[in-house]
Amino acid sequence: MLKVPRVVAYSSSLKLFAQNVRTFSSKLSVESALPPSLVEEQMNTEKQLPGREISLMGPIDFRAPLPGNVGIAPQNFYSRVNEIEATTKTEPFKIDVLTRELPEDRNRNVLLQFFNLQTAQQEFPGSSKPENSPAPGEVLEFIAQDCPTLMKKDFQDLFPGRDLQNDNLTVLTICQRTKNDMSIWNEDVESEREELTEHFVSAAQDICEVLKKAGYWADFIDPSSGKPYLGPNTNATLFETDERYRHLGFTIEDLGCCKVVFHHLWNTHAFVCCLFTNAPLESPEVESLLQKQQQMKKSN
Repeated sequence: MLKVPRVVAYSSSLKLFAQNVRTFSSKLSVESALPPSLVEEQMNTEKQLPGREISLMGPIDFRAPLPGNVGIAPQNFYSRVNEIEATTKTEPFKIDVLTRELPEDRNRNVLLQFFNLQTAQQEFPGSSKPENSPAPGEVLEFIAQDCPTLMKKDFQDLFPGRDLQNDNLTVLTICQRTKNDMSIWNEDVESEREELTEHFVSAAQDICEVLKKAGYWADFIDPSSGKPYLGPNTNATLFETDERYRHLGFTIEDLGCCKVVFHHLWNTHAFVCCLFTNAPLESPEVESLLQKQQQMKKSN
């Protein structure tokens, strides 16, 4: 079975998550390649100039202030490069077409994971809860996971301006347990979805801002339109009932009149959304975001 690196965190609600991310984005200090004196100078310039003047006169990335967006390498840059090269020398990756995973294999693996989890819960009802399971009152699941190379092409149409196949791709999925059953439609369901969409868009904008300040690319899917929120316009969509959500650990069921997304714990009481970035799973920004959720979990 395909093993995908992933990290799971739980929180109280999407509303609190959005508030926590806003605090996180305002306090996170991005590691800069500039000397401290130049960083302070850039910060003072930002405070003195209005936003429009900054965009016209200042650099796009304060770590690259020279003409042509050229930056200054830190003192330990070349030593770090040598260390990375020494630890990453591996044999060329070879694709075996005979054992290559097919789409139907991926779907089967996701279903097996789902049924194995349900079986384990039935066989050990009195045992302690498994690791990374939500505590009582925690209704928000946050998962950061690497996107395997074979699955990147499935998301390429969403971001036509990027070469996902030759870049790292991390997918952040956020799932809120809902009060209403999302397999039906009424005024209560619509009202809850609108509220959760507003909280997610607010949180996702702050997350993308943090990642972009760190030099990464990031974008998220607007739940109301199914299209990338920050990227160029495209006809491609990714709604929560899209078959590609099977790659991310969800189950999609066709009820005849419509499709419904199933969560492994909350079934159809789930609001699902996602964010894409080329920031590695082990990057300081992604790790800090997950640690922040864990800290909020303990404080609550």
